[in-house]
This record gives sequence, C-alpha cells and structure tokens, in this order.
Amino acid sequence: MDVVYDLRPLSILLVEDSPFMRELMTTLLESLEVGNITTTPNGEDAMSELMLSTNNGIDSNSSYDVIISDWAMKPMSGLDLLKWVRSHDNEGIQFMPFIMLTAYSSADWVCEARDWGATEFLTKPVSAQAVARRLLNVIERPRPFIRTGDYFGPDRRRQKIDFSGQERRKAR
Repeated sequence: MDVVYDLRPLSILLVEDSPFMRELMTTLLESLEVGNITTTPNGEDAMSELMLSTNNGIDSNSSYDVIISDWAMKPMSGLDLLKWVRSHDNEGIQFMPFIMLTAYSSADWVCEARDWGATEFLTKPVSAQAVARRLLNVIERPRPFIRTGDYFGPDRRRQKIDFSGQERRKAR
C-alpha cells in the first residue's frame, strides 16, 4: 500500500540560477502540492533568505523545511551553500535537509556532495517522480546527523547493519 503525503505544509527553498529550470522546478513542486516554494537565483541570495527566515540567526527554527539547490551557480555555488549550511551556528539551518540538484551525476560529484553533508542527490533532467522520491526519503527515512573531526551532516550510510562482533573491520 502506498503512503500518500499531504505536502501542503512543506516549505521549500529552491536555489537555481537558470530561470527556465527554476520555473520548471516550481511548477513540478506545485504539481506535488508543496505548500510554500521560495526561489532564489544563487547561494548568496539563499543565505540571505535563510538568515531572514531565522530572524538573522536568532531563532532556532527556520520557516523552511528543505533546501533544493543547484550545484553550479555564480557568485556562490550550491556546494558552497551546503558548506555554509552545515557549518552554521543555528541548528535550524545546520540540520536542514539539503537536496543537491545537478546535471553532473558522476560518482565523484555524488560522493563530494555526500561528503559535504547533502541529504539527497537529484540529477537533471528531473522528473516529478524523482523529486517526489527524494522528498519522501527526507520525510520517511530521516537519517541521524553525525559529527566527526571533518564531517557534519546526515549519516552517509544508507543501510543499518546489525553487528555484534568485537571488531567491525579488519585490515587485509
């Protein structure tokens, strides 16, 4: 049985420099009945919007639930925006699900986005089904956040493996 979600309460910050792609994504999100969609053309404007949504970082809650951002933008890329989000002092910003949107789908790009804390990865050209699937992953399967010496973001492991032994890995 499929679970049907009411996405009307969802608020998304869409960051995309291409006016055509921004309009396409907005229309697609509206077709999924997402309630609030705010768009910005680059990472710098998205930072300003996120700061406004948290009363300049004072409030711990943002008015946004998810960021969907293109990777390749100027003057500030989606990757730089992701780094800013994950290193922010405000937990309402820092823990926000971040879906990286890009035309580049090589393993290197996916791994780099993951290693900087992207929650999901979405490849252009997009479909309504792919966008819905990523949003539902954020809702249905939220991953715990991990902080290590050089990483902060959602747990990069997709599977939970039960292990009861003394050593998880052994060198070969």
